[in-house]
Amino acid sequence: MKEIHDLKAMQVNRSTAKVLGEVFWNLMEHWQTAPKDQALLLGVKYHATKLKDWQAKKYIPEDPDKFRRVGQLAGIHKNLRILFPYNRKAVYDFMKTPQNFLFEGKSPLQVIQEGGEINSYTSLAAIRRRLDQFRT
Repeated sequence: MKEIHDLKAMQVNRSTAKVLGEVFWNLMEHWQTAPKDQALLLGVKYHATKLKDWQAKKYIPEDPDKFRRVGQLAGIHKNLRILFPYNRKAVYDFMKTPQNFLFEGKSPLQVIQEGGEINSYTSLAAIRRRLDQFRT
């Protein structure tokens, strides 16, 4: 997975969208997320045909919000790789697994779903912050 060092310095253009698209769709594959959850995580309206097309092209929209979302997801994944260096199953199952200590028995994906479309970015950032705190 490519490193994402500074999203503020990244330009909103097709080549950046392609790189971040690869990151996003690889994570979605590893985490085995449903299309509706993919749309929620990316902050777009659910449209099955469009999502399949984007997935096939490893594409995300050229939008700073989408870039920030992928940055949060990559940060979550990075934290999980640090926390579970020898357990890929724990890393890949984390988003769907209820977390008693971190999220009061809910999975991170449930937390994001409960926040809905409007709060999905805030929920992503909160999950990443918790993992940042947990690993330090």
